[in-house]
Amino acid sequence: MSRPLPMRVLLGLAVALLLDTLVQLSWKWTASGLLDGGAHDIIMAVLHRPYPLVVIALMILQMINWLKLLAHVDLSFAQPITALSYISVCLLSVLLFAEDLGRYQIIGIGCIIVGVWFVSRTEHRSDDPVAAMPRELEP
Repeated sequence: MSRPLPMRVLLGLAVALLLDTLVQLSWKWTASGLLDGGAHDIIMAVLHRPYPLVVIALMILQMINWLKLLAHVDLSFAQPITALSYISVCLLSVLLFAEDLGRYQIIGIGCIIVGVWFVSRTEHRSDDPVAAMPRELEP
């Protein structure tokens, strides 16, 4: 059984899930607002609408949060936990974009939940991963 996660790691994981969900939904929202024209029409739409800038800003925030989070927890622990964003994106896509949720998607959601539960039970280092880094990789 693993030890409890520090609050900053829990918050970092929660923010990672939130930002990943927002990035994916923003991508969809942006793509649905683009014209069906050629490359020039799409580029002009991207340059004249704020949605792509929102996506870029969210991705930058996501990167900053991820870098801070990985300074305090193992990648092999944190990355699988963020798979929960697949669930939030799927469910919110049903609500926001009227997408269908099929039987296999529901089974997949169940598999993700089980997998994340197993990963959450594993031993992990949530203090200073740089201390355990091989010397040749130290910053």
